[in-house]
Amino acid sequence: MAAATSDYLKPISFLVVDDRAYMRRVIKGILETLGCKRIDEAHHGGEALGIMRTWAPDIVITEWLLQPMSGVEFLKSVRAEKNNNIRFTPIIMITSETRREKVIFARNAGVTEYVAKPFNAKSLILRIREVIERPRPFVDIGGYFGPDRRRRSEVMSEGEEKRGKGPRVPMSKEEMKKSLTQEQIDKLVAGDAIKEN
Repeated sequence: MAAATSDYLKPISFLVVDDRAYMRRVIKGILETLGCKRIDEAHHGGEALGIMRTWAPDIVITEWLLQPMSGVEFLKSVRAEKNNNIRFTPIIMITSETRREKVIFARNAGVTEYVAKPFNAKSLILRIREVIERPRPFVDIGGYFGPDRRRRSEVMSEGEEKRGKGPRVPMSKEEMKKSLTQEQIDKLVAGDAIKEN
């Protein structure tokens, strides 16, 4: 157990989902350093879903690339839970899947935050802080249930033209295959970059 240097996460419980013990230890170490006392672990999405049906953590941190149930399949299952409040659980995905289409897929499945691997403690902590200090309301619109995709506090129209950025320009297939930076991921997932205080 890592020595706590803060009690920021003391009241917050976490479920860490990764098939690699090393990654679970790294993430747990970061959480424990910030005072987290309750951290449960799962090796894949199916195991995590079973845990959540008996114990609802405050925040879930999951990898995408898991077997037999991937992190994104787990995310979709959590958001589809109709008779359980676990569907509102913030889910932070930590993964090397940083291509635009993958980030959009996770966003459309209801991910709360998305952290690109390789990551550092600061990157993860900033996204946890967003979840705690600036929670986005959940919306249920048509085929989408999850956090509002707009991080900004003011209400904005859906069109990019009204956001002062001009019309959207379609991306080429080559551009779609390129990895995104963490700042680009933040803007794509929730409409704005995460800022430090």
